[in-house]
Amino acid sequence: MHALELRDNALQWETERQNRILQNAAEQKKKQQRLETVQREQGAATSAEQAPAIQLNEWIDKVNAIPDIRSALIPLDDEDAWSKPFSLAKADMEPWLSYFKGYRQSRLFLHSSPQVADAADQAALEARVDYPVRALLELKRAGMRLVTEPPVQINGQVEYFDTEGALNSGLDSSQFRALLRGAVLTHDKQLKLAEEKGREMGDALYDALMGEGHANLIRAWEKVFERKPSVEELHQMLTSGRVKPVVEKKSVTNESRPAVSEAARSVPPARPNAEKRPSPPKELPVLAEPAAPEADGDDEPIVTLTSQKTQGGDKRPRKLFWTALHATIACAALAAYILWF
Repeated sequence: MHALELRDNALQWETERQNRILQNAAEQKKKQQRLETVQREQGAATSAEQAPAIQLNEWIDKVNAIPDIRSALIPLDDEDAWSKPFSLAKADMEPWLSYFKGYRQSRLFLHSSPQVADAADQAALEARVDYPVRALLELKRAGMRLVTEPPVQINGQVEYFDTEGALNSGLDSSQFRALLRGAVLTHDKQLKLAEEKGREMGDALYDALMGEGHANLIRAWEKVFERKPSVEELHQMLTSGRVKPVVEKKSVTNESRPAVSEAARSVPPARPNAEKRPSPPKELPVLAEPAAPEADGDDEPIVTLTSQKTQGGDKRPRKLFWTALHATIACAALAAYILWF
């Protein structure tokens, strides 16, 4: 990863920083000495003495022009136009402090938290890193310092007000003070511009890290967990920076479904609109056969109600009765015939 390779240059950055501090301190001391000389040459006039005195107490190298700045974590096709990467957090002079101040106001950091006044307060600065950025760095197993101590590049040199040239220009006291006031106004404008550029650089780095619609964050999750994050897991990363799989409740519900299905299988499904089968009719009473007439044939047969079961049970006695009746009639007929003839 391009960003991880930049860690190897930490020693080189620190060495260059210390060299710049020593060089700037030596140049600043020389300029102060020259200002004191000009003050003594201007005489003992009160107005002439007060203005240089204020300048000596408040004067530092005034920024006249600043270069563009970019994050070295974003790869470029052509880096010839940009300087070697260096740590923005380790630069302790202007305009780098203003660049870094604007950078801390970008979307890379939480704005609800109090601002960190001291750039060296690493723990406080890490606590202000925005939640999606924390989640991405954890998934990538990258240190938080890639964001809190950003490596940057510039496309030119910082231009400072030429104090030494102004001292040697031969200007009188009023002209010299006017020149210094102009340098102060330009310095303030350039620092505000540096703050804006630092904020823009941080926003651009945030977009590059997250991708459109947090696509890079989602892909990093997929690479670690071999699946897409759920809505709840994505919300967790965006709102708390936590990278932890969530056990979905659906999995528990699915485990209990087979038992319910087995129980349902044992119960036959109800037939919709099933036609009800007619219940078997109750045994209806039937008319019994007429009783056999008496020998004299005067009485009518008696009609009685009986069930089919009773009728079936009396079938044999009734057969014997009719046989006897026929025999009796036959005998009576035979006797009448004999008597007749």
